[in-house]
Parts: sequence; C-alpha cells; structure tokens
Amino acid sequence: LAREKIMKTMLSAIIVTASRKNAARAIKSCAFADEVVVIEKPSISDYAAARNEGIKKSRGEWVLFVDADETVPTELAKEIAHKITSTIYTSYYLKRLDTFLGRTLYHGENGALKIIRLAKRTAGTFSRPIHEVWQVKGRIGTLHHPLIHYPHPSLAVFLDKINRYSSLEAEYRHSRKIKSSLFHILFFPPAKFIKNYLLLAGFLDGMPGAVMAIMMSLHSFLTWTKLYLLPKGR
Repeated sequence: LAREKIMKTMLSAIIVTASRKNAARAIKSCAFADEVVVIEKPSISDYAAARNEGIKKSRGEWVLFVDADETVPTELAKEIAHKITSTIYTSYYLKRLDTFLGRTLYHGENGALKIIRLAKRTAGTFSRPIHEVWQVKGRIGTLHHPLIHYPHPSLAVFLDKINRYSSLEAEYRHSRKIKSSLFHILFFPPAKFIKNYLLLAGFLDGMPGAVMAIMMSLHSFLTWTKLYLLPKGR
C-alpha cells in the first residue's frame, strides 16, 4: 500500500531544450520533483513531438513541463506537491509571468497567459509543432502561484526567436491550408499591437510593455507575410 501511494503522487518534471547547459537554472528549480527528464534537441522543429517524447520517457503519475528559460519558485513547488494528491482534477493551468528588460510584465497577452503544464501522465498528448497545445481529458484546475519566465535576454535574441518561430508558424498554417492575403498582412499586426498595448493595458508595464507589444505585432507581420510567400500560400 505504501508503494502504491508513492507511485500515485510521483512527479516527473520534463524540460525540452536545445542545450542542457542553457537549462541549468530550470533544472535546478525542479529539484523538488521525483525525477527530472531532459529532452535535449539542438534543433527543434516540432515541439509537440519533443514534449510527447518526454511524456513517454517519464515514470511519474504526474508530469510537469518547464521550459529551459523558466523557473519554478518555491511557493509554486509547494503548491504543485499538494495539488498532485487531488483526485478531482487530471490537469492544471499554470500562470506565467515574463521578466523582460528588467521588469515583470503583468499586462498584455503575456500577463494574462495561462497554460496547461501540469497533468497526469496519461491525461493526453501535445499537438501543433509550434505554440503546442496539451490536449487533456478530464477536469482542469488552476494553480495560484506562477512560473517565472526569462524569455529574451536581449533584443537580438528576441528578434532571432521571432524570425525562427514565425517561419515555423507559417509552415504549420500552410500545412493546414490556411491562406494569407494583403488584408492579413496590413491589418492583423496593428490589431495585435492595439490588443496588447491598449485593450490589455500593456502600457501599464512602461517601456518593456511597449516593446513587447511591438515585437508581438512584428511576429504577426512576419508570420502572415511568410505564409503569403510560401508556394500556393496566397
């Protein structure tokens, strides 16, 4: 009976990263888990497949996904350890706060973000190669304490990431037969900026909030433009 109880509450933390060295801070913050599974792939084009590989390699009844540029604060670690004993939920939404240009962003899309990152290992699998989604079954709860995200150490790194992610997203949309047009290219990026900076109060995060809104608008512009330029993407 003791062994059965341990297995039911065993937690596996899974980290998908291009380099184990770059994930050192994330790995250290997951020390509270029963095991830490690192999926190291120098070049990732299908993030859903990499996360599903992590699920298959894990042994815990529950799995927690932490990205290489994220950390699990002590308060969240304690909350997770408590919540995985629940028999009500099969998965949980986690809030995530971005630290960008030396400031924590509480507004815009990033400030309102909730993502499923904690679930029973058998609850479901990931889909979408980019901006992947964990498709789980059962009731979903929400944790109170957030993950801390350090996504962009510099604007150069941010721009490189936007360029890479927009290419992957354009290719994914192309595979789904989604089409782009001049309307998408001209109007969707400004709408993205207005949503983040004005409607979701990104201006309250000062200059970092303004830069983030601009960068997300740029991501939209590049995605729709690259999709338009792909064969038969018009």
